[in-house]
Parts: sequence; C-alpha cells; structure tokens
Amino acid sequence: MANGEIIEKQADGSLKVPDSPEIPFIEGDGIGPEIWHATRQVIDAAVHKAYDGRKKISWVEVLAGEKAFEKTGNWLPDETLEEIERHAVAIKGLSLIHI
Repeated sequence: MANGEIIEKQADGSLKVPDSPEIPFIEGDGIGPEIWHATRQVIDAAVHKAYDGRKKISWVEVLAGEKAFEKTGNWLPDETLEEIERHAVAIKGLSLIHI
C-alpha cells in the first residue's frame, strides 16, 4: 500500500483532497503500460510544478483486464472496485474515474 492519505468524499459530493493523496491506477493492457509510464511522469511533474513540491500523489495499482485475469482469474476483481470506491477516484490509462 502507498504512503498517502485517502481522498474524502464530502456530504455535498465535493472531495477533500489531502497534500499526499493515494490514487489507484489501472495500468491497462496492450500499450497501456507504456502510456501509463509516460502519463505518470507527466502528472507527477505537473503536480510538483503546480504546488512547488508541497503536494505529491501516492500511486496504488489496482488490477483489471489481462493482468487481473492472470493473477486472479477475474477480469475485474471485486477488490479493484472496492479500492476505487474507498479512494473516491482512480485513473485508468487516460480516463479519470470518479465515484
């Protein structure tokens, strides 16, 4: 597990984002790993520049697709959905998931 803090969903639907949020990511299949590697570098650099190093994302991988099937026999494990729900947001490839 990462060293960050969970993003809290407020009663009004807004999000309370800590300085070091944990954000689950799904690497994806095919060219997903290559795209994710580049995407992560861009996001991390943008956060560092925007917040002058005061904020940092702690990335947490969750499984889906081929990697999940190989490890669990399930294409979209319940654990992945539970982690996304618990964290309020997740990223898959270039898609932001907001629960």
